[in-house]
Amino acid sequence: MSAQEIIKKTFAPAALAGKVYAREYGSTQIPLPVGNVLALELTHKEDVEKQPDMTQMGGGTYAELRRVSDMELNMTLADLSVLNLARACQGTFSGVDAGAVTDEPFKVTRGGLCPTLHLGPSKVTVKKKTGSPTNATVTDEEHLNVNKGALVTLAHPNATTVTVRIGASVATATTLTASGNYTVTPAGVQIDAAAPDVTNGSTLYVSYTYQASGPQVPAAGNYEVRPAGIFILPNATGLADDDEILVDYEFADYAIIEALTAKPKELELIFEGLNEADSGKPVVVNIWRASQGVASSLALLQEKGFINMKVTGSIMQDPTKTGEGISKCYRWRKV
Repeated sequence: MSAQEIIKKTFAPAALAGKVYAREYGSTQIPLPVGNVLALELTHKEDVEKQPDMTQMGGGTYAELRRVSDMELNMTLADLSVLNLARACQGTFSGVDAGAVTDEPFKVTRGGLCPTLHLGPSKVTVKKKTGSPTNATVTDEEHLNVNKGALVTLAHPNATTVTVRIGASVATATTLTASGNYTVTPAGVQIDAAAPDVTNGSTLYVSYTYQASGPQVPAAGNYEVRPAGIFILPNATGLADDDEILVDYEFADYAIIEALTAKPKELELIFEGLNEADSGKPVVVNIWRASQGVASSLALLQEKGFINMKVTGSIMQDPTKTGEGISKCYRWRKV
């Protein structure tokens, strides 16, 4: 079918399905899929001025002036992806790599949640503090094959009152002077790269003091691990209100979205549609410049069904589109 035949065709029922792609307005990056879009609508508002006909009885309209005052874009998104959520709440986002936490402190209230710093704790250990912090000592912790510039990681972090001895055995080892040879860090003992009294392959014996926590609290009968943290059971047998605990755990990769920390985004959108009512013929709509507004609501809980996100925006003129008959707002292409 020729282009002229397409233009003249009157049979054109429409039932469209398709994909929406977006990129920031003015960007040279390729547009990325938005996901499953349940509804996509363009709306126009116009101001109408009417001049009454006063030349005869009965009234009527003598002249009329119409001007488009606003164009809007309305979308219902099914995919609450990080990017879609950030755009909808004018937010910024970042990723947090998997890791582990040691001794995150909490004060217990039975029947309450201890919200962990990181999402989805796993391999959780809960330890009780024995009232005010108590100190424990380690004597002659052995570290073999230590080289210049090495970090000697101690069994307990944040050591104080550190003494280092060097020698072939614990019986014959002599005290290693700190000055010029090592410094104490939260993780352990950092050997200087040019330590004059340390030879590569040395054996060190480290004595130190560290803050000790109380006994480990079993999970059964005391707490549950939940996505947001550690829930203390109302009738916990091994924990009392105001007990101080330390929590060790691991966490997986996750994303953070901080709402209302960015200005609204201007987007260029492409709708890539297929007309199910006309043999799947393609329909492509380019929306050159649209400002996406903040979502009026974001459902977190609802009684049933899938959660969707409705977003709106204004369609604005794109000054880069020039030429006679060229739209600065949007264009359709169809077969």
